[in-house]
Amino acid sequence: MTSGTWEKPYSYSFMKPLVFPFNIKLAEPSSSDKRADKERLIEEISTRLNTSLPIDLCLKTLRKLPVFLRENNFSAFAVISHTDKNIMILDVRNDDRIYAVVIDIGTTNLAASLYNMKTSEKICSLEHENPQVTLGLDVLTRVHLAMAGKADELHKLLIDGLNSLIKKLCESSGVAYSDIYAGVIAGNTIMSHFFANLNVSNIPIEPYIPTCHKFGFLKASELGINIHPESLIYIYPNAGSYVGGDIISGILSSGIYKDELPSLLIDVGTNAEIVLGCKDWMLVGAGAAGPALESGISEIGMRAIDGAIYSVSIEKDCEVKIKTIGNKEPIGVCGSGMIELISEMFQAGIINRQGKFQKKCPSIVEQNGNRGFLIYNSGSKTLIIYDHDIENFLRSKAAMFTFLYVLTRSVGMRFKDIHRVYISGAFGGGINAEKAVRIGMIPAIDKSKIIALGNSSLKGTEMLLRNSDLLTDIDSICKLITYKEMNTESEFMKEFPGALFIPHTNPEVLKA
Repeated sequence: MTSGTWEKPYSYSFMKPLVFPFNIKLAEPSSSDKRADKERLIEEISTRLNTSLPIDLCLKTLRKLPVFLRENNFSAFAVISHTDKNIMILDVRNDDRIYAVVIDIGTTNLAASLYNMKTSEKICSLEHENPQVTLGLDVLTRVHLAMAGKADELHKLLIDGLNSLIKKLCESSGVAYSDIYAGVIAGNTIMSHFFANLNVSNIPIEPYIPTCHKFGFLKASELGINIHPESLIYIYPNAGSYVGGDIISGILSSGIYKDELPSLLIDVGTNAEIVLGCKDWMLVGAGAAGPALESGISEIGMRAIDGAIYSVSIEKDCEVKIKTIGNKEPIGVCGSGMIELISEMFQAGIINRQGKFQKKCPSIVEQNGNRGFLIYNSGSKTLIIYDHDIENFLRSKAAMFTFLYVLTRSVGMRFKDIHRVYISGAFGGGINAEKAVRIGMIPAIDKSKIIALGNSSLKGTEMLLRNSDLLTDIDSICKLITYKEMNTESEFMKEFPGALFIPHTNPEVLKA
């Protein structure tokens, strides 16, 4: 295969990109070869790809085909897209500039990557805030707004935010919108419904029924996404109201669904989802355990971008030493930094097991009746963690550990039986396992078993873009999943209060 072309018969032993340029040279019509242009094109591609899958092309491309072929001496680059059911010819053009975009639709943030599909290489990645936060910080608030008549507004805010992100990707890389022929989207169930402008009113009401689980492939023009109008956009399926496409994508990227032995996937964002399982079964629990690690709940919390504090140590006399992403001026604390901050404050005796300030030191301040610990002060920028921030954090860490504990025990396992622990989401660039164990956020599992994934949802979309065979894996993952509601689980309610303390009222439960 040469760059941008498929010169040899395409074999399914190789990865099949979701979209790619295919260089063709058709035999010209003659008195002995009177095949129609469409059939001539399809037969050539079918033979060269060595496939029995049905091949078709959209009406817009069919209308363009006769003039284009004759103007270009029956040579062209066909834009080929693999779907779960067939092969689509999205366009014919005289160059191989074919691109695709992948997007993780988070409740708080949108993250995207742009790919050159003639090389399957990533060009750039960007992220920014989900503009829906102006109407509500959490999905439940947004669902209630949608039920109150603001569904179209929420959809428009999201689409405008995605188009703004795509515009920035294109401007930074010199790519034209019309050269982007595919998209892969992952988000939680409600975010995916907002993206497709589907009714969400039955999701929060028992028996919690979404409009659909499988979205399949939709046209960019149907969704209002500013790329080539015939582009096909794949939306990751959900496996329930609280097991969205972002979790399916995370399971795919972690590879947990291929593990012989049970492993854990911990995804902490605006909420927390815990996946326990292997190649034979998969149990998923979800609930509100992530908010204190992000902006909007903790006053200094933020996502893992340049300037975010990701590492903290506290020396004698309460001296704070910090490290920031990109070695930039500190602007806030990401999830991994928040874990280290609380752990170091506890280790230094600044806070007690209940998270209350107990030690006198010059870094403890009081403003408007709230006590806080001064982390950083440059004169122009001050970062303080207040007592209510610590309280929020401890609720989140308690919920997360209890999820882990209850989910593991529900299948008769102990932490020592866990093969690997994959961590993604608001933990930022990676978690310091020792410090997380110190405060009881995760059990005392051998740190060699812990693997930091970063944004596992976005990675899953990128994997699918490069290899359409993974559509089959996605279907298999959905069939493996059983959902366990954690926030109403009696065992969860029983164990949660003890986990509110640092590290726990019963430290024995933390042991592997």
